[in-house]
Amino acid sequence: MKATEVIEAIDAGYVDEKREKARRYIGASIIGTACEAVLGYNMRGFPNEPPGPRLKRIFNLGHILEDVVVKDLKEKAKLRVWEVDALTGRQHTYQAWGGHIVCHTDGLVEDPDGTVMVLEIKSMNDASFSKFKKSGVKVSHPQYFGQVQMMMGMGELEQTLFVAINKNNCEYHVEVIDFDDFEYSFIKSRIERAVTGQVRKISKDATDWRCKGCFKRGVCWGDKEVDPSCPTCSFSVPRPDGKWQCTKLDDEAVELCPNYRQYEPLPKE
Repeated sequence: MKATEVIEAIDAGYVDEKREKARRYIGASIIGTACEAVLGYNMRGFPNEPPGPRLKRIFNLGHILEDVVVKDLKEKAKLRVWEVDALTGRQHTYQAWGGHIVCHTDGLVEDPDGTVMVLEIKSMNDASFSKFKKSGVKVSHPQYFGQVQMMMGMGELEQTLFVAINKNNCEYHVEVIDFDDFEYSFIKSRIERAVTGQVRKISKDATDWRCKGCFKRGVCWGDKEVDPSCPTCSFSVPRPDGKWQCTKLDDEAVELCPNYRQYEPLPKE
């Protein structure tokens, strides 16, 4: 076997993996994205563009390093960490609108004074890490800042322990982030626009650099086929109980009706 064949076989294995079902909610990890159209697409369960083998490996490495960080916090720093909810055995989760809005945390952590905080862990390459270390997360990674603000707001917690590990040299940098009521109000306004169908695209065409790396670019700018369903219909609106309401039939959306028209965010002004 040639060396290149090994790499090709690994990549082929990633390509052949079963695709994950697209999320059907607005999560904290996307709340700070520059384009609000992503919020509308995500809440309605529109499919993502599949990540390539290399990006999948980056994601997998991030999960591995997250476990390493939790272990270090517990065993080296002697902090109390709850990476899962003891009642469910899963991530600590906060929900609103019956599950249309969902936050999953990396865990909760207690500082030596007894304050319980959100725990957020990120692995970064050297350039990204250096930027964070120099400027702080609000400046270096505004999407991460929005993510933790949403988690604190929904979890009614006042601080986040934000831990970053440099993938190049395993250096740590940590920031304690305080809850920002102004930022949380802005986040809630973005959610309200998504719920009421008022989100807009960030660009007038797909050439915008922010669109090229977006997982929703296929449904937003391309001809990606979407299975008709009530959530993907422009005439359906999310209900506070987690279901969908058909505005054409004035009834709970259950089966596909002849009025179906695929949802689209508002165009850029």
